[in-house]
Amino acid sequence: MVGIDLDAARERRLAAAAEKAFLAKAEYTVGEEPLIFGGTTVAMLPAELPLAVWEPLIGIPYLPLLLRSLVEAAQTQGDEQSEAASLIVDVLGSEPSLPSDLLAAAAEMGRRLLGHDGFARLMEQRPSHPDIFELVRAVWAKYFPGGSLGELMGPSGSPSGAGTTSKPTSSGTTISTPAVSGDGPVTLDSSGPGAS
Repeated sequence: MVGIDLDAARERRLAAAAEKAFLAKAEYTVGEEPLIFGGTTVAMLPAELPLAVWEPLIGIPYLPLLLRSLVEAAQTQGDEQSEAASLIVDVLGSEPSLPSDLLAAAAEMGRRLLGHDGFARLMEQRPSHPDIFELVRAVWAKYFPGGSLGELMGPSGSPSGAGTTSKPTSSGTTISTPAVSGDGPVTLDSSGPGAS
């Protein structure tokens, strides 16, 4: 009996992704990669994103509505964007624990991705908001090539004025990483709810 060989399937996936990245001369490739900050390697990113990284998001109230509002705000312009931004404020205001729950979940996700020691070394460097956004963009590009997180987190170097804006036709939610504006240092407190 041959069985189901997940090891062989993973090897094929990684080999195909590495070949594709090599042919495309991609900046980020599949495979373990060092995370360098403050002149030192703070952690090694695993070849594939562990499923456990997503678990801290489970059970956060209003998170699907907040994520959908963020996506709509990023995809709209003018008055519609103002309405979507207003909905985000309403969601945050209606659930007072949501901001701290999100920060606690983000910290735990960082620990699960970088390891406890790697996350601690990253936080010792006192990363700023732009540092964290760059890390999220790089992680997204590594694990979800071709994804559109960059459009959600800020304008790209080449603005696009062509094309039309469409609205989602489904009532489902979209998983993405919300952006927070500002230039101050980011503190992901491990003492918040849901942190371990």
